[in-house]
Amino acid sequence: MTAYRLLTISLLIGILCLHHVHGADPKFDPSTRMRLVLVPADAQVGSVIYRLRATDEEFDYPLTFEFMGDASSSTVKVESLPCTKYNSVCQANVVLQRRLEPGRYYDFQVSVKDTNGGMTTQLCSITATNFSTPHDLIFPHKPGIIMIPEDAKRGSELDYVIARKNPLFQKPVYLELWGSPLFAIRQKIISAETTEGTVFLLGPLDFEKQAMYHLTILANDAYAEPGQDGRNIAGMEIVVIVQDVQDQPPVFTLAPPVTKLPPGILSGDKILQVHAEDGDKGSPREVRYGLVSENNPFTSFFDINDTSGEIFLKRPIEDIAAITHVGDPVLLTVIAEEVKIGRDEPPAMASTVQLAFFLPDRTNSPPYFENDQ
Repeated sequence: MTAYRLLTISLLIGILCLHHVHGADPKFDPSTRMRLVLVPADAQVGSVIYRLRATDEEFDYPLTFEFMGDASSSTVKVESLPCTKYNSVCQANVVLQRRLEPGRYYDFQVSVKDTNGGMTTQLCSITATNFSTPHDLIFPHKPGIIMIPEDAKRGSELDYVIARKNPLFQKPVYLELWGSPLFAIRQKIISAETTEGTVFLLGPLDFEKQAMYHLTILANDAYAEPGQDGRNIAGMEIVVIVQDVQDQPPVFTLAPPVTKLPPGILSGDKILQVHAEDGDKGSPREVRYGLVSENNPFTSFFDINDTSGEIFLKRPIEDIAAITHVGDPVLLTVIAEEVKIGRDEPPAMASTVQLAFFLPDRTNSPPYFENDQ
């Protein structure tokens, strides 16, 4: 009798353990099962056609979604979205990789795995309809090309979008913004059918680093024509162009730091040429050149063309040699300044560069005192 009880208890424990292991596998959200999803044949390659969601009773997050089979030859691909161990739901996008043929069925499998190896799979099927996606009905208001100056402050509002919800669902549209961490979207329900999302700036812009951003707005549970479109997500692209403002000084692109003056150089001879460009590439200003004379006794020995940047010897080389030590460089500071032509323009900015000239070798140098004492 005791042996029979032990056997019974062992079997019960085994059944419970099997049940526990089975319950630990992640589960697809029933509302996002893709048993048969209708997709209009005009769906764009690269667009998100479905959003998958899954949970895990044991909280073995993050969950990873994968396409089962040869993904390279598939009509769709699966992209897991960022998810951490602190999430309660993990998500993935199903992205269209090839044009759909109306009336044709496309079958595939998707798996979801947790961090402990638990896995669940689901069979998916999509078919294309001859319906045309009503973009203006899904998004009654869409931003055009957004222009924003690079000195715009954090929190600046760029534009807004309005999205219509799916008539088969009670819940409103939920909007997401993808493409750059410098932008975000805040949303509010403005009617029983529509949600408004405002795109705003989160971080500093720099025209010289990046002048254009391609962003994607995804609308979860957006409008879809019943019987023609079974997608649970819709997307639209927006372009943000950063406008250059005058916030960068000129940049020297040619300025040899050390130059050896040739023997026999005469007054009026060209020594070298410097070149600088406005650091603001979007609306560059012209640049003018000059020599900085402050605390520099050698400035008067040279001249510079203010438009070309050519530097000339102004006085005989012997005059410079008379006040320098053998082997010491002659230092010259060149300034490049922007040209301001409008009264309301930002102030002109300037940059400097230091050049070193070494005099020709002297054949017979007179003695000199190291100091005046």
